[in-house]
Amino acid sequence: MAEIKSTIDLIMERTKDLSASPEEREAWHRQEREKHLRGLIQRLLDDSLTLDDVKDELEREKKGGRAAEALGTLKTALAAHVDPDSDNERLFRIVHELTGTPERRLQETLQPCQAESYAKKMALTEQQRGELASAGIAGSAVEPNPEADPQWKAQKEQVQAACTQRFLAVINS
Repeated sequence: MAEIKSTIDLIMERTKDLSASPEEREAWHRQEREKHLRGLIQRLLDDSLTLDDVKDELEREKKGGRAAEALGTLKTALAAHVDPDSDNERLFRIVHELTGTPERRLQETLQPCQAESYAKKMALTEQQRGELASAGIAGSAVEPNPEADPQWKAQKEQVQAACTQRFLAVINS
């Protein structure tokens, strides 16, 4: 009777001579470090880590000779959390503590983003109000909801991406 092999046996048999090249291993390790650092920032912003914990991790990366890479990943992760439609003061303090970027410069960078977001939201609100009026729906109780519009979601993503890039440029300067 023929021998029945499990799936794991088949996989092990086919991959026994395969191994990752040093470049592939380094790329994999770099991706894992980046995920770890992004996770640290998320946990810091969620209040499950302290700023000192993140600074300690940066020291470990510095001892490993990867300080510049870690700081770059950290800056990118921090910039990704800026939101023109919410309060960013805590984020500004964290960025200042970790990168030394003055909070005032961060606030000045965010103001045009906030103005752009507000202007786009108001334009969409007026557009919705016009559409409702043309459909015969009008009155003081009619309140358009741009947040529910897919068009707003697309515009908000564009504003968010532009704001993130501006914020990152300020952090890196």
